[in-house]
Amino acid sequence: MPCAHVHDSPVLEMCGCGRFYLTYGPVPVAFKLEEFVRFARNVARLADTAVEKIATRAIAGRQQTH
Repeated sequence: MPCAHVHDSPVLEMCGCGRFYLTYGPVPVAFKLEEFVRFARNVARLADTAVEKIATRAIAGRQQTH
């Protein structure tokens, strides 16, 4: 399994043993299916939270008067 990917894009592969291997740049992480789904959902939740915070700051910044 290669450890370096073009543009550091994440790569998800399934091994014959049934484990999922998520590789991001030089970092590989092995998961069972249930672990991967839980991890992916938590990362999605964190991304949503980050986007909401950025949007809230942008809106607040536009509403300030000088």
